Amino acid sequence: MSSIVILGAGNVAFHLTRALIENTCNVRQIFNRTLEHAREIGEANRISYTDKISEIEKADIYIIASADSGIEEFSHYIPYDDVLVVHTSGSSPMSVLKGDYRKGVFYPLQTFSKERTMRYDNIPFFIEAENPEDLKKLNELGNRISNEVHELNFASRMQVHMTGVWANNFVNHLYYIAGNVCEENNVPFDVLLPLIQETANKVIEMNPKDAQTGPAKRGDQVIIDRHLEALQDDSRLLQIYQILTDSIKRVYEK
Repeated sequence: MSSIVILGAGNVAFHLTRALIENTCNVRQIFNRTLEHAREIGEANRISYTDKISEIEKADIYIIASADSGIEEFSHYIPYDDVLVVHTSGSSPMSVLKGDYRKGVFYPLQTFSKERTMRYDNIPFFIEAENPEDLKKLNELGNRISNEVHELNFASRMQVHMTGVWANNFVNHLYYIAGNVCEENNVPFDVLLPLIQETANKVIEMNPKDAQTGPAKRGDQVIIDRHLEALQDDSRLLQIYQILTDSIKRVYEK
């Protein structure tokens, strides 16, 4: 079984470490530049941890689970050549890894928060490697965690990552906006939860195009104009509402 060192201690590193260990993978060490964060993951999973580059252990696979902006810096820390080094980014190419070692990508398509308990077996993993042997190794590693592992090149992986931004990050921001409106009108955000849950359930069972409802789909300009009038004092929200409304209308105008 391949030995693994994980570099980084954020949300992805936290859950990936747990997922690997729960599936009896040989995670030997956590490295992070902030010792406190490395200790949190190391002690929780009873594995070695360090913040010193000189103490990074020799392993078969090094997984850089950091923010995109930190991948290149972390990639300089690995002092070994005959190893496989991968990052977990959806929108960074393999070439961001700087070193004479073998390179790859091990990207999980999911939103991660440390305080959340998660199922790992349904998280899609997208892999890439410079050679077939390492691709096979990453496929085997992914299949220890998940039921869904796909080989994907950088161009396609970036598009998949962007779908996550549309479906998760942007949608969650709209929840934030809706929550602010609720608060301004002395209404608890909880009143939206049944609607949010039903919307999520519908897109599991239906095509999103068929699941769409609301005034933009119906072409109900009277209601749309009332909403736009109510947003006149907030140009940012007015613009967001108008852009999304126009986009929906274009889909259903025929």
